[in-house]
Amino acid sequence: MSARAERVTEAYLAGCAAPDGPLRHAREHLELSEAQRRSWPRLLPRPIMVDEAEYRAFGRDLVTVFDLVTSLPRRVFGGDFARFRTALGIDDRHAGFMARLLGEGPPPLYGRADVYYDGSAFKLLEYNIGSALGGLDMVGALPKAYLRVPAVAEFAEAHGLGYLDMGSDLAAALRNAGKTIGAGEPVVAVLESPGGLATYGRQRRSAAELLRDNGLECRAGEISDLEFRGGKPYLDGLGVDVILRYYGLEEMLGHPDCDALLEPVFRAHEEGKVVVWTPSNVYGNKGTLAMLSEHVAEFTVDERAAVGRVLPWCRMLGRPGAGPDAGRIEECMARQDRLVFKPTGLYGGQGVVIGREVDAKTWRETLDAGSRTGSLVQEIVRPNLETVIDPDTGARSEWYALWAAFMTPSGLSGGGIRAIPPGGTTVITMSNNASVRNTCLFTC
Repeated sequence: MSARAERVTEAYLAGCAAPDGPLRHAREHLELSEAQRRSWPRLLPRPIMVDEAEYRAFGRDLVTVFDLVTSLPRRVFGGDFARFRTALGIDDRHAGFMARLLGEGPPPLYGRADVYYDGSAFKLLEYNIGSALGGLDMVGALPKAYLRVPAVAEFAEAHGLGYLDMGSDLAAALRNAGKTIGAGEPVVAVLESPGGLATYGRQRRSAAELLRDNGLECRAGEISDLEFRGGKPYLDGLGVDVILRYYGLEEMLGHPDCDALLEPVFRAHEEGKVVVWTPSNVYGNKGTLAMLSEHVAEFTVDERAAVGRVLPWCRMLGRPGAGPDAGRIEECMARQDRLVFKPTGLYGGQGVVIGREVDAKTWRETLDAGSRTGSLVQEIVRPNLETVIDPDTGARSEWYALWAAFMTPSGLSGGGIRAIPPGGTTVITMSNNASVRNTCLFTC
């Protein structure tokens, strides 16, 4: 991290040293709504500091990577979307739904980059391009909650801290989306798949609250809650202008009423009665980053430089229906301690295997199976450590940090951290690791 960010961090930690220090207990004094408390049950005891100039420079590179990823069908596959999705291992049924709302041009800039800081630079691990972004409610609201704590506000003033306002940027993006269908001040629906609120209701209601706090009329629901009048969707009696889509394709394809639920939404979008934000997650497939790494020589000098700065070496290992790639497997066996294996179509850390955390037999079996099902291998980036002081005991500990950089049409729009203490796996995911803690970023 930059010298400035390190100095500010050390100053904050110094303020946490005394047992009764107000910074040490700032987390306890956060004024959070019930929805926010339920959505963020496990918070790290402090925020993380980042050099604003360094972070924004990384954000500009993320815009370049987004533009490259969304131009892959045109630039690498001659405009043939079928060849592009086949190379990613996406079957006909999935592709039919993905392509339905894509339109002629690329999707709007929107996504979450999962990132490690390797001690000298930010490195991109995954780019979640699509609308189902976990954590946006926290990065949009938690900095403001911290600044309502007097000790934190005083520290922020003394050290010139700021934050990126995800809530404001997302609300502006959704307003602009609504204008494309003539909605002056749009009604937004944050929609899950059928039954999805039982699992993710806390997060979706918190996201809806974030948008309401930024002046939008917003409701959380499930796609099966929609009613259609004259082809326009309604939720809770309100005509919906913009759908912030959290219903995933896998969940929908597994539902017996998939087509009946999706078709009226498709038609409403096509007829200009609603805007689905965003229409498809095809570009969020992990294989797109491997494609960038494999085809980097075909890009411009500036594009190659941006990819080189932020993207670790990665390669496709295989796709569904293909036989084992013997040459690639042997290469990966030789580099086992430096690689991570990732299924291309899964999320939330599912199926991820760190080479150095398993024996050679397990690693080979993983690679062999991955050659048939669709996967990639990527050079490991070692995450940076963030020091945390336990509010109760005063003990200092080091936590691995996974950074989340959120992008909207205005560019870099917010950031957060998921962190775990060293020991055990370094796969940092909220879904299967109870040690993970969240927090927000302050720029300095």
